Amino acid sequence: MPNGRKDNAEDILSAFAVEPTHDRETLNLYLEQYPELATELIDLSLELEMADPTNDELFDTDSPTVNAAWAVFKGASAKSAPITAASFTREVAVALGIKLSALMGLRDKKVEVHSLPIGFTTRLSKALATSAEGLRDYLSGLQTMPAGASFKSDAKPLQKSKVTIEQLLAECGHTPEEIADILRES
Repeated sequence: MPNGRKDNAEDILSAFAVEPTHDRETLNLYLEQYPELATELIDLSLELEMADPTNDELFDTDSPTVNAAWAVFKGASAKSAPITAASFTREVAVALGIKLSALMGLRDKKVEVHSLPIGFTTRLSKALATSAEGLRDYLSGLQTMPAGASFKSDAKPLQKSKVTIEQLLAECGHTPEEIADILRES
């Protein structure tokens, strides 16, 4: 866009911004006169609408429409939230009532997915803010080696077989009673 044209676009957008109202009628008027600026005008219109403190309709959080949209958004984000090593935090371990070393075993994909009870899978996926399906996909992947493991050995470290969740918890020092409580279905 030539510089003179760019200045003209900025002038047009500025003129729209200082209009007394930014309703549909005003927006349509500008869109008809300046169709080449449609994207910019619509973006500016939305920004101005969101910034308008007198527009109470925007913040009606008790609206059924807003609640339904929020539920859809939360469901979509839960399904698409990727799990990373950083997702496995101390808070997740505390929420599950497991030792951090057990959580790190889960992070490193050392557990056979089919050994996870449904209730535990549900609690873990909620603590990680992801779907149970996303969690199963993550845990089904290849085991990860602890950072620096290949530098501590003269030979290449071998992948160990995956273990059941019960074995992992026991190896990390949980008692049989704790394991039963952690893996309860309720």
